[in-house]
Amino acid sequence: VPGSGQDRAVALIVEDNPSISQFLLQVIPTLGSNYQIIGTSSTVQEALAALRVQQPDLLILDVELPDGRGFDILKHWNHEQEQDKFTGSVIFATAYNHYALQAIKFSALDYLLKLIDITELKVALENAAKHKIASSKQFLEDKITALQQNLAEFETARANKAITRQKIVISDAERIYLVTINEIVRCEANGSYTLFCLANGKRITISKSIKQIEQMLPVSLFYRIHRS
Repeated sequence: VPGSGQDRAVALIVEDNPSISQFLLQVIPTLGSNYQIIGTSSTVQEALAALRVQQPDLLILDVELPDGRGFDILKHWNHEQEQDKFTGSVIFATAYNHYALQAIKFSALDYLLKLIDITELKVALENAAKHKIASSKQFLEDKITALQQNLAEFETARANKAITRQKIVISDAERIYLVTINEIVRCEANGSYTLFCLANGKRITISKSIKQIEQMLPVSLFYRIHRS
């Protein structure tokens, strides 16, 4: 993707904290990323209005907004625009290490914890650019669908029984899988890859390390018994 001129990818910041918006506006242009900021919004309604005019390649979404949540923007937009769903990349920003963050992790979406670390921001922007090039429209739709389902599950019940019904998004070289947590028997390390062993006998190898998977899965249900 070209890195200058009109072909540059564009990003919309949705954040109700002016200091964080200003930080992103000042820092992103210095990181050598392909993204040019086209504007900022501080509410769900402002963001939806901006989406009707602009077509950003990236949304940087605050989780908690005055009139809703960043998740609501994707939900409402995709409902309103059935034939024109958002197909760009998404990075969530949150100050809360709670169920919403867990749902984001499960759904294989990128996120930043506030206060935002510049190195982590750079990595997230690089990942977003890679995802935009490599991922299909269906992949993003699957991740957003998984996020909405996971949020609904977490909000209704946060006990272990409910957690087992969460869906985690994983992918191998051929396809994307939405795997329910209670389908996972174990995960095994294989170098920088991880093998998921499922209850139905299926085995899926993904390009994430066992350390990354350990951070993603709920500690109340999974624990590391061996280096691999």
